[in-house]
Amino acid sequence: MPAIPRVTVGMGTCGRGNGAEEVYHALNEAIERSGLDVMLTGVGCFGACFQEPLVGVRLPGNPLVILHRVHANDAARILESISSQKLPKDLIYCKIEEWDHITAQVKYGQGYPEITPWNAIPFFKGQKKIVLRNCGLINPSDIEEYIGVGGYQALYKVLIDGRGESVIEQIKAARLRGRGGAGFLTGNKWDFLAKAKADTKYMICNADEGDPGAYMNRNEIEGDPMHCWRG
Repeated sequence: MPAIPRVTVGMGTCGRGNGAEEVYHALNEAIERSGLDVMLTGVGCFGACFQEPLVGVRLPGNPLVILHRVHANDAARILESISSQKLPKDLIYCKIEEWDHITAQVKYGQGYPEITPWNAIPFFKGQKKIVLRNCGLINPSDIEEYIGVGGYQALYKVLIDGRGESVIEQIKAARLRGRGGAGFLTGNKWDFLAKAKADTKYMICNADEGDPGAYMNRNEIEGDPMHCWRG
């Protein structure tokens, strides 16, 4: 958790289509004019596309507050609210006090009893985010943010132990399959690649959406490209 205020703007396709880029630039200019030490970053889609543009504001030690339907001309008063620590009530959508990234548990802070928790909002109520758990919360272009929520811990362990062959055998025994339509055995793919002789090897992400009714790979990659690897 940064020791300074952090502001995020949902920059997925849905956010951009509703003016998120203008909001981001307006916030950036407002921060520069104010001289405040504020961290501004883009994130993916948090899921409530109908409430875009979404802006997250987190003051150190406090819950993350999600603002909805933000316009560029709201930038100045959002920055003023950070300075006064009184967020604009008319823009508040929900709050997040803690988050299960599965790879890590993040506690933002307790407070703002008057603000509805995210999982009490009718749209989110009953949802459990797994594949999209990082979307809307981390900067998908910043590898350090992914590592900060526990990303690559399994890879780290494998590299430290130096037993790649053992991992491949475990994946084979588990009979895990790729998430594509063919459902090819992941262990076999990894085994083929490990045994292939070449000076340089490439890992290719297949994010094609040409099939009718295909899953929206774009939403995954825009918000958390670490999920683009399908095995």
